[in-house]
Amino acid sequence: MMAALGVLAASSAQAADNNAAKGAEKLAKLLEGRTAGAPVDCIETRKIITTEIFTGTAIVYRLRGSQTLYVNTPTVGAETLSSSIQLQTQGSPTLCAQAPLLGMDNGGRGAGPSFNGGVTLGTFIPYDKP
Repeated sequence: MMAALGVLAASSAQAADNNAAKGAEKLAKLLEGRTAGAPVDCIETRKIITTEIFTGTAIVYRLRGSQTLYVNTPTVGAETLSSSIQLQTQGSPTLCAQAPLLGMDNGGRGAGPSFNGGVTLGTFIPYDKP
């Protein structure tokens, strides 16, 4: 029984690593041809037009009126990132490094949304097209 649990845990960890690798690969494709700028601590929440989550890797923010992509690799909880969760802010006018975001599972199959951990944001790395 214990051996079976160990194998299950190992295969679960391997699946998470594979998903994170796929997320990192998709992020690299998105950033292809872009140049990283100096990190910034905060972005304005009201200017965010899209948020894209890369499984196990990072969050990319697009801001209104800008071609710049802001990539945030959470300092805590990055491994929990997936497209099936919604990240919720605390309603602040800015989104800053060290801010905690709650993760809400979208439910699926008729289940209602539920708390699913969260992340602590790192700094935002701006990526621009040359």
